[in-house]
Amino acid sequence: MKKKPRRASEAPLPRSPLELAWPLHVRGPEPEGGVILAELPPADAVTVLRLLRLVLAFARGPAGIAVLRRDALESWEAEFHADPGHSLWGPAVTILAELGAGERANLQRMANGCMVVGEWLLERGAWQSSLLYFEAAALAWPHNPRLAWTTGRMLRNYGKMREAELWLRRAARIAVWNGDEETQDLALNSLGNLFAQQGCYRQALNILNRALKLATRLSMQRRGAVSHDLLLVFIGMDEHQRAEHVAAEAIRLYGPDHPNLPKLAHDIALLWTRQRKYLLALPILRALVPALRLPYERLRVLASIACAAGAAGDRAVFEQAWSDASELLDDPHAEIRYFLPEVLADLGTGAAALREWDKASNALHRALDLARDGQRHDVVARVEAVLETVAGGERLFDRMRPGSPSAAQLSSSLVRLLENLDPEKVEIGGGIT
Repeated sequence: MKKKPRRASEAPLPRSPLELAWPLHVRGPEPEGGVILAELPPADAVTVLRLLRLVLAFARGPAGIAVLRRDALESWEAEFHADPGHSLWGPAVTILAELGAGERANLQRMANGCMVVGEWLLERGAWQSSLLYFEAAALAWPHNPRLAWTTGRMLRNYGKMREAELWLRRAARIAVWNGDEETQDLALNSLGNLFAQQGCYRQALNILNRALKLATRLSMQRRGAVSHDLLLVFIGMDEHQRAEHVAAEAIRLYGPDHPNLPKLAHDIALLWTRQRKYLLALPILRALVPALRLPYERLRVLASIACAAGAAGDRAVFEQAWSDASELLDDPHAEIRYFLPEVLADLGTGAAALREWDKASNALHRALDLARDGQRHDVVARVEAVLETVAGGERLFDRMRPGSPSAAQLSSSLVRLLENLDPEKVEIGGGIT
């Protein structure tokens, strides 16, 4: 009997497991881990840097493991055991014990130790050092696609787009190799979002369509999440009819109690503001505010309200939203850092619409600088268009467009859903894949 040929995957598979054991990119010219010295006080920096370099040596494979001196590792581990009050006592002891085990090390325990250190660094505002430890976790356990995916998302959220793309592609490849379709879908979804955030909508559409096709074998939630992200791509491409169609599909797939429903409502409001249907968008955005608890959620929605109110000429609503948003702009949390370029673009656009030139100029130029630094090309293009319109003396919004009966019905139903939503389930910005 003739053997059935194996179906070829569209994804680029690794040539061998060995290929996955080393980083897939070349680091910059700066000293490895040197940023740790800039972000931490000397006593902590020495410990964190030394531990990182040991893990990275281990992650390089047999050649790296061979240079690790077991007696030195045991001696340092004993020092930590003698000082249980040290803030890194738990993860350091775990990591050192596994390093000392050499090729018999428990990779999961070592990776978990690195992630604990990464979280500890984040709590202290040392986000660049934290990223190094999340990368180290994924390198220490190189065949785990979830760690590679998590690392890619974190790098993207902090504007490290090139490194993020490499890690997300790596996650998808490992997931294919392991037969982990859910993580493969998550990685493709995140990769598509990365291209969308850089304004590369055609590439984003191709990748998200692959993710949607794969999601049909998984769950309604995964299909809903990918459909939701396709909405944002179609908004960016100005294909509004396709955007409204995929938005309705995402609502159906999510259902009335899905935690991402408010985020979807926010993005549907964005779709309508881009079409100048502000009277449809404003009720939804204002219905979101009372339920929001987290700063980054409130900031995104307040900025959207400011933009829509400015465009609609509602100065009182704009001023209140501007004032409330201004109190949150300097919050150091990672989520606020990630959304800050588009938040400032919304605030500046609303101010420009009302001819509040000082407010508009400050917000838009700050948005432009942050978007360029974070390679957020979609925001750069949007802000430059607003600045060009203002510089030419033209009105940003010359007229409001009416909504269709179906759009008005959708707006009213979304407002009712939001008013009945459990505040504990609200999630606006944090759920981005």
